[in-house]
Amino acid sequence: MEQTKGKLKLFDLISIGVGSVVGAGIFSMLMSGMAMTGRSIALALVGAMLITLLQQVRSIFMSSMFALDGGMYAQQALILPPVFTGMTAVVFVFSNFSFSVFGISIAQYLSQLIPALAPFQRILGVVILTAFFLVTIKGTGFLAKIQNVLAVCMYAALALFIVFGLIKGGTAEAAATPYFAGGPMGFLMAIAIMSFTCNGATNVINLSADTHNPKRNIPLGVLISAGICALIYFLLGYVASSVVPFAQAGSATLGSVAQQIMPGALYIFFVVGGAIFALATSLLGGIAAISAPIVAGAEDGWLPKAWAKRTKNGYPWVVMLVMYLIAVVPAALNFSLDTIVSFILVPGMILNVVTICLSFKLPKNYPDSWAKCNLRCPYWLYCVLLVLSMIASLVTAVFSLLGLDLIGLLGNLLLTAFLFGFSFWRVKSGKVQLHSIESVKAET
Repeated sequence: MEQTKGKLKLFDLISIGVGSVVGAGIFSMLMSGMAMTGRSIALALVGAMLITLLQQVRSIFMSSMFALDGGMYAQQALILPPVFTGMTAVVFVFSNFSFSVFGISIAQYLSQLIPALAPFQRILGVVILTAFFLVTIKGTGFLAKIQNVLAVCMYAALALFIVFGLIKGGTAEAAATPYFAGGPMGFLMAIAIMSFTCNGATNVINLSADTHNPKRNIPLGVLISAGICALIYFLLGYVASSVVPFAQAGSATLGSVAQQIMPGALYIFFVVGGAIFALATSLLGGIAAISAPIVAGAEDGWLPKAWAKRTKNGYPWVVMLVMYLIAVVPAALNFSLDTIVSFILVPGMILNVVTICLSFKLPKNYPDSWAKCNLRCPYWLYCVLLVLSMIASLVTAVFSLLGLDLIGLLGNLLLTAFLFGFSFWRVKSGKVQLHSIESVKAET
């Protein structure tokens, strides 16, 4: 019988999933999206969540078919040729280079509430990051308890914002703004921009090894998290667009909207429980999900073998130490690695398209796993969903590429060339052995 003590349950996964999605993005970008489409921002947010979910169709189905300790990296390894698998392993490392931004952002919000902390923002950011990484030492069960508390407080803060907004009602000037104020292109641009605030629910896929009944609970966790976030985002967009006129959206913030509709004490709770706890849950959810794919990449030989080392209790201390240093050093020295994260856009797009194309063969290559899949559907419907997934991925990629400057474009091209060259070299070295998928391959 499976040992369930300390394992993550469905509610834990939902808290981590929602917390990973609702973060700084919605607070900083909501008004930018509203400036493109006006009152239809609420619909754009739902569309953005749907597109984000469609992009992950293959991962969601695979999490229902296989329980892979290596998370999303192992899913890619099961489908992709070795060279592309090596690219995936390195991309997972690069994708975590923005952690320092979360610590600094939380410190900035705290400094706004307590001005005496302003001179110590950098130190405070380092302390916050250190505390969050230390939480992981106690295991995912303890981490989930912290995440649950933070998530419940965040739900309460956002719910108060929504309730007060609905009770107070909108302004006549905002009500005069038509839907789709920026036209069809403005609405599509808003969907594309807001899709960046909808990522994160699939973080729970990387927690398969720590989850009770992962083939059932992980896909459910992703889908329920996305549904909850879509509802929260729709209501936030509806309230904000009912208060702020279209012409003023570019200069407003979600915080300024809260000041207009909420009493002073509850506004402070909104800033703490909403903005700060949203950042905190995103940071904690991201930290919880980073180790599994990177450790699997190290065990397979793409990354340094030392990165796969664990304590007697199974804690991946080397990977977590490396990721901690990557987060803390930029925060301490006041520079950001966030730009580097944007360099994985092109290689990530290539990997995604190739993976989706090869995913059409997944049910035929693994018929037993497909037959036992908890997300049962006809094969033709699975194919339709994959086609929609590819369209959603390409649309998002095109709009993202249009937003790149020359440095961003060159960085993407250079990193893509490096990843291909590195992966090819590792394969030729003979040091790569895909241990992360041996159990699944043995079944075929």
